[in-house]
This record gives sequence, C-alpha cells and structure tokens, in this order.
Amino acid sequence: GTPSRYLSMCIKSQRGRFDTAYEEDRLVILCRGVCMLPLGSQEQNIFGVDEEAVLKTICRSLKAKGTVCWGHGPNTKAKLLTAMYGYPEHLALPPPLNYAGFSGDGMHTLDYLVDYIKFLNKVQMARPQEAIKNWYDTGLLVSVLTGSCAAAGVSVLTDSDGLSILRDASIGHIISKLNQMITVEPFSTTRGVYNFFIGDGACRLNGGVELTMHLIENYKAKSMTTLFIFNNEKWAIEDNLVAGTFEEHHLYNKGFYELLQEHDNVVLCANDGELRETMALLSQRVDKYMKGEMPPSLNIVVIRGCEVNMPPVLGDIEPIKNSSEMAMMCKVFGKFAEGCQHKIPIYGCSAFEYIQYLHIFLEEMPVGKKFQYVCGRTDIQAAHMCGMKQPEGKCILMINDVYGINSIGESIRSILTGFGGKQCLVLIWHPTLIKVIDHFHLHRPPMVWPNLGPELMKYYVRKEPDAVFVDFAGSQNSERVCDTVNNALEEGTPLVCINVLPEQERAFVSLDIRVKTG
Repeated sequence: GTPSRYLSMCIKSQRGRFDTAYEEDRLVILCRGVCMLPLGSQEQNIFGVDEEAVLKTICRSLKAKGTVCWGHGPNTKAKLLTAMYGYPEHLALPPPLNYAGFSGDGMHTLDYLVDYIKFLNKVQMARPQEAIKNWYDTGLLVSVLTGSCAAAGVSVLTDSDGLSILRDASIGHIISKLNQMITVEPFSTTRGVYNFFIGDGACRLNGGVELTMHLIENYKAKSMTTLFIFNNEKWAIEDNLVAGTFEEHHLYNKGFYELLQEHDNVVLCANDGELRETMALLSQRVDKYMKGEMPPSLNIVVIRGCEVNMPPVLGDIEPIKNSSEMAMMCKVFGKFAEGCQHKIPIYGCSAFEYIQYLHIFLEEMPVGKKFQYVCGRTDIQAAHMCGMKQPEGKCILMINDVYGINSIGESIRSILTGFGGKQCLVLIWHPTLIKVIDHFHLHRPPMVWPNLGPELMKYYVRKEPDAVFVDFAGSQNSERVCDTVNNALEEGTPLVCINVLPEQERAFVSLDIRVKTG
C-alpha cells in the first residue's frame, strides 16, 4: 500500500528488522484486541484477542526459558534509562542556537529545524518537570523532517497523541491538537513549550491559520507555542504519487501568507538565512521563557523554499495503465459521457488509494478528455459538490472508505430528492493489505474490514430502483460489473456505486476451520 511506503521513510531504522522477522515466519505483533502472527506461509490478523492474557502467557514462557536480560545491546542501559527517567541532578539549560558568521554551507533547510529540535531535547533534559512536546502532521516535508531527526539520532519529542496522529490521523489533525492544548484545562494552564509542524495544504484543510489567529487574539494559555507551516504552495505528497505536477494540487496562497506576515506574531522565512535567524531567535525566547523572563505566547513561523525531490513513493506506476481498474474506468466512464456536450466533473480530494489511477486516466486515456477533475479542499467539500446541479446532470465522486464518506449522506438525499435530472457515479477505493508493513497504513485507521461507504449510502436510498451497488473484484468480475453499471447508467438510475475491492478481498477462499485445543 502506498501510505505504508510513505510511513517507512520515518521508520527506516527498523524496516530491516521487521522484514527479516517476517521472512523467517517469526514476526508477532500484539496490539489491543488483535494479534498479528504467522500462520503457515501467511501473516494473519486474529481479532478479538485478550491482549493481557496473551502478554501474560508470553511472559510466563520467557521466564520458563531462563533469566530475562537487557536486550538493547551492551553499554546501552544507562544511556537509555537516563534519557527516559532523567539524571540525578538536572543539567544546565543549553545555550540558545547561534549561527553568527555561519554562511549555511552544507546545511539544508530541514537541518535548522533539526538543530532546533535537538536544542529542545537538551532543554527537556535540563528541565524534565516541564512539558516540551512536538506534534507532526501528515505530509511529505513533515515526514522527511521526522526522518531527518531519526537519522540525526534526535528524539522527535512527541507523546502518545503524537504517535496516534502519525499512525491513524487525518490530514490536518494536529491543528485540533493545538486547539485542545490551548483551550482545555489543565493543558492550557500548565507551563510548557509546544511546537506543531504542518504543510500548507494540510493546514488549510483544518482551518489552521484562521484558528491560530483566533487563539492569538485572546491568548490566555501558559505555554510558549509555535506553529510551523511549510509553504511550498502544493500538495507535495499527492504530486509525488503521480510523479509530476498536478495543477489541481497547486495552492494559490502566496499572497495570503505575505499578507499574514504583517501580524506581529507571524514570521515568514523566505530563505535559509532568514530561517537561521528565526531559529536562533526562537531558541533565545525559549531560554528566557524557561528562566521566567518572557511571557507565554502563540506564534506562527512560515517556511518557504524547502523542496524535497523524491522518486514516486509507489515506485513503477506503469502497471496501472494495464490494470483491470483502468480498463473498467475507461469502459464505464466512456459510457457515462456518451452524448454529453460538456466535460463531466469528477469530484475528489486526491486520496492515496486512487490518485494514480485518476491521474493516468485524465492524462493518457483518450476518454479522459471528456472529464474535468475538481479537487475539493476537503473530502467533505468534494461530497458536497457531487450533490449539486451538474452541467449535464451527471458527475462522478471518487472517495476512499475512511474519510471520503464524510457528508455524503446529504448529497445522496439531494440527488434522490425531486423528480429526476441528477445522476451520480460513486467509486469507493480501499487501502491494500498485502505485506506486513501495509497493516501500518499512514493515517488510515486499521478497521477489521473498512467497508463503511456502501453500507452507509444504502441508509439514504428510499427505494431499490433508485440505486445500484456493485463490488468490483478485478478481472474476475470486470465484465459483469461493467455491464451492470452501464445498464444502470443507461436506464437513468440516479445513484450508482462501484466498490473497488482491495487486492486482499479478491479471489480468496473462506475456510471454516475447527482447531482442537485440548
């Protein structure tokens, strides 16, 4: 799955250990309510387990084998435990960052942020009673930043919420965390240094700047908080996934941020030199705040000029052109566009699960010229637009089954209310779970079977002839699905939903087995 490869940038130090254990059929992962373990030649999720009972059994088995010893290597215990629990005597506060006379040779934009996070690590060691925390949103540059911290051996200084956000959160999630830390007691009444890192695309998805300005005007929290925004004027990871620049992913926000910098609590760093000065100044402010010489505050740092060129996370995207999904899209979409004088709008929010298919369809397939892609700023906005009046009375909605289903209910009501004239084709896409690492999808909650979309949509359908729901399982039922969908479209069925099953839900045999336990 694409999101898991994206996440692997941040855990590359552990990737080899996971892969080796998996290849040797000895990888077992225990979580709350589920255990992932090898059964024969396959890695399976066993749901509904009592994790405490399993853990106790593992502990008893370990004790039976002999003495339990430290497993992180020789001469590491003191270092790790000290970092975890602190020193007998607090260290002195580190000196603020100082780049005086430094030209920047050999330094990348992200290196200055790593220096600042390294400085915060030292502040935390000197003042373990103080809360020094960072939260990182989903995005290409932010993920590379966390990876850079890991490569430098620097703690990212996050907490359990930060880990959950990196693992299962939606884009822009840390903005909600920022709001909580500043408005909810006792978080808001506790001293601390809080930093939030996010890209401009994710920030706008959750109203980040507007919310932060709202909080600045009536700031009563006791913490020194900074929101870092990477302003590269695009959805970087989505462009990376299609191995090019997609016009719909461009963010026209340059003037917005230049206007914003006129505020006293906002700094715009247009180059590395300005970022150096800002990081040095920010570290001085933290130092004074820790010494009680500076009041709490909330500030925004906008960072420009940080570009990271990477090969597509997916790897070779050529197979997509010859896939059964692409053949289905061409056949069904072509039928849908017959007789239309205007381009049919395709609404979506460039979800990881389908963006490669959609990009190739629009750019390289002849029938793609009959369509226009309208990228909503949020999944909710995309769903809203599909329920409105369309140029030809027709539209397509591309969503994933995690966030894309938001606000689809009111649009279905709009499509099915009245006396006809509207027709919407919905394609629902899912994460692929083939390899072990795929079970750790970035910001995709690992549900037992995330198939909410079709079930939710059915609750809004008043009578059977108004909607058709089909499951697309690849080449094995492609012809039947295309015929069913095209017939429904030709008959004027208002709502047609194609549930694009992920690879693990295709061509499998379900076995009912009995295991003797005693």
